[in-house]
Amino acid sequence: MPLSSQQTNTNGEEDVLTLVIDKANECFNQADVFFGHKFKRSNCNLKQRGRAAGTAHLQKNELRFNPFMFQQNPAEFLETVVPHEVAHIIVFQIYGNAVKPHGKEWKAVMLKVYGLSPSRTHTFDVPPQKQSYEYRCSCQRHQFTKHRHTRAQKGVEYICKGCHATLQFVNANK
Repeated sequence: MPLSSQQTNTNGEEDVLTLVIDKANECFNQADVFFGHKFKRSNCNLKQRGRAAGTAHLQKNELRFNPFMFQQNPAEFLETVVPHEVAHIIVFQIYGNAVKPHGKEWKAVMLKVYGLSPSRTHTFDVPPQKQSYEYRCSCQRHQFTKHRHTRAQKGVEYICKGCHATLQFVNANK
């Protein structure tokens, strides 16, 4: 059965979601042929926000995609992000939780099934933060999200990867 959306979207997102679902179905079909097995299709939506272009929620069998990033370069998004996330679902349906998310099995699906370089990162711009919090170490300034700032205020200690100093709160930026 082909993929479907989980909700009705507005503001032109229906067209975007249709393109994403079509590409995901194409990816699942490629995997079906390659493995000689019919994989269970995932639900797709455009609920992904923040820094991630997409996520695969394995136990829910759900694919979430970031509409902000899709709009930047739809062709690149469809050719890289959708296969990346479908590959996670394929690997999960074959191996369960016994493998690493970007391990050799996922890399093999990306290369052999989709003919793509198995990259963990994207080059899309991320949406601007609504509010950031400035922290310092001995070598540079760091911008924290509200979530990370809240965790730091509750006692989570963050260390700079460069100088290995503990990050100290400076002020909030709006």
